Amino acid sequence: MHSISTLRHSSRGRARAIACAIVLGGVASTPTAFAAEPAVQVAQAGALSAPDRSLMNLAAGAGLYEVEVSKLAASKAVSAEVKDYALMLAKHHGESDEALRRLAARKSVPLVAEIPADKKARIEALQGLSGEGFDRAYVDRVGIQDHEADVRLFENMARDANDADLRAFAEKTLPALKEHLNAAKTMAGNRRQAPASQ
Repeated sequence: MHSISTLRHSSRGRARAIACAIVLGGVASTPTAFAAEPAVQVAQAGALSAPDRSLMNLAAGAGLYEVEVSKLAASKAVSAEVKDYALMLAKHHGESDEALRRLAARKSVPLVAEIPADKKARIEALQGLSGEGFDRAYVDRVGIQDHEADVRLFENMARDANDADLRAFAEKTLPALKEHLNAAKTMAGNRRQAPASQ
């Protein structure tokens, strides 16, 4: 009888030890449930900053506008040189906009889908012009003024963006924007000199 009682006590002791081990094991394993938190924090840290998202949307709005206004110029300009320039802008800005939207999709950044109101007003103003007046206004406003603004925007993006991919996109796009600007300045200069040469 004594040995049976001893065995019972011993079994109960082992059972309590096993139970304690399970409980303690559960407690010890609890911190692993929080191990996922740093990964979440890393993902959040990798998201684009508000200034970067703003830069992307400014570029997207400008791209939509310049594609649309250049399509207008390609159909309305009277000068073959201005028509060719407009076709080039529509193509280049369309390709740039597609690249920007692919980058935005990777970064989970929603971009504007419509031309900003102030730029719609610029298109409407051009629509009211025709002939040589239209050509001059398109070159001056879109070719020079808008591209000067584009160059400033993309230089800021290349210098100040926090995201390395966004900086790289801006750096890749800048040379074409500067070429557009220089081409427009050359056209404007040639057109101003034309009357004096006749």
